[in-house]
Amino acid sequence: MKKILLSMSAVFLLSVSSAFAQVGNVPMYFNGGYQGNVWSGGPEGSVATGFYDGSINNVNVGPGQSSPGMTCDDYYDNITSGEHWTATGYQVSALNAGNIGNTLFGGVNANWSLVQSGLSALQGYAALAYLVNDMFTQGVGDSKLQSSISQALWYLTSAAMGKPIGGLDSTAQGLVTAALAASSNDPLSMYSGLWLYTQPFNPNGPQEMWGQIPVPEGGAPLTYLLLAGISCFGAMFFRSQRQLRA
Repeated sequence: MKKILLSMSAVFLLSVSSAFAQVGNVPMYFNGGYQGNVWSGGPEGSVATGFYDGSINNVNVGPGQSSPGMTCDDYYDNITSGEHWTATGYQVSALNAGNIGNTLFGGVNANWSLVQSGLSALQGYAALAYLVNDMFTQGVGDSKLQSSISQALWYLTSAAMGKPIGGLDSTAQGLVTAALAASSNDPLSMYSGLWLYTQPFNPNGPQEMWGQIPVPEGGAPLTYLLLAGISCFGAMFFRSQRQLRA
């Protein structure tokens, strides 16, 4: 019985780990605020850049909050002030060959070799993570740098979709080069503090976002999983005791 319990414990721990790494139906909200400069170099004209303000999983993000905002990697999809939507959240360090296809730019509709020959979807997202990490570590309070980082993000994903954009400023061009170089050396596993909020089955919906808000945030889904696991192990324990006494 000990071997069975140990085996089941391993399965349970894996389930708990997966609950932290991915969860569906994450509520997202954009309140219309943004912190980067307006950029007009792309084909859609003047667009807001940098951090966007609102909430992720009902946690407010933006100026004065514990997280400075959320940022998008998606140029051609749009959100409007006051918009609510739901997304699937992934801890960036948990992205791998088994789930990268569930992201907006990791599936069959994107071709990262259009960005750089031989570039895989995982490497493409590693390049994006490099830029997003730069946004959160270097871009807070710097609207010009935020704009350049957004331009670099949008350039990479637009090129991967076969719809490249131009008009990048010189800083953004340098960031693209640095991100592609990092994509081969900096694994996604190093970005445990970043989360991706994506809508893989709605490519024309709201933008794919990145942020720092974990999901589930110690809330009901994980609590229910823990309680279910405790109940299951309790039942197995008492059953084993009855068998030993029989």
